[in-house]
Amino acid sequence: MKKSVFLLFGLMLWASTATFAHNPDYFIGTWDVLISDTPQGNVNVTLKLERVEGKLIGKFSPVGSEEGTTITNISEQENGIILYFFAEGYDLYLSLNAAEEDKLSGYLIDQFPVKGERVKK
Repeated sequence: MKKSVFLLFGLMLWASTATFAHNPDYFIGTWDVLISDTPQGNVNVTLKLERVEGKLIGKFSPVGSEEGTTITNISEQENGIILYFFAEGYDLYLSLNAAEEDKLSGYLIDQFPVKGERVKK
């Protein structure tokens, strides 16, 4: 019985995550993002994404600042998005997936864990 309940819960969680990821506009908005364990320590940024003429565009800003890094390209995947940008002298990418409602997770250059939460207005 416990296995059945656990399996049912797991399937419901998986189905809800899949629903969020398949919404092409899920990532649009403002996100509070934490990038963990970088050489500079934990980095907290605000990520703003919008759709202009059918294409996602965006920008990172340090928390509390309007100055930021422009995202040069956003690749929309079936289960998430990949953001490409130039920072600290390197071409970098950030892969993001819908984690649950109004949350996201992923990795910066497949090494540093990323978690984020939608900023409610």
